[in-house]
Amino acid sequence: LAGNRNLEFGLRNITEEFLQEKNFDINPDSKQKLSIEIVYLDVLKTKTNVSVFHKDSESVVIRLRGVLKVDGKKIKEVIVEEESSEISMSTLIVDNGGNFNQQSLSNALKKSSDTLVTKLFETN
Repeated sequence: LAGNRNLEFGLRNITEEFLQEKNFDINPDSKQKLSIEIVYLDVLKTKTNVSVFHKDSESVVIRLRGVLKVDGKKIKEVIVEEESSEISMSTLIVDNGGNFNQQSLSNALKKSSDTLVTKLFETN
């Protein structure tokens, strides 16, 4: 997924929404600049099978690094990690081929973006 334009665009939109919810104005000429890098993105799978019964747990894990700069000077850097899980149980074993679940990916992006914005702009 490196260089995935849809993922980059989605992360940007989600982050802008959280910034606006926290009453920040989005202005490309601002002295404050925020850059975000996706450091880690993966699916962690756990499977439990007993005879024909099974339980699958699939978690999308994402780690983001955010850097806040004012007038080009780094003010704060934060790394956050969040995950979104999906659990399925049935009497048949069905394999989805290890693809990312779009809903889980979206949830993980939203969680991590919210945490990142909160940590970058919190006052101590």
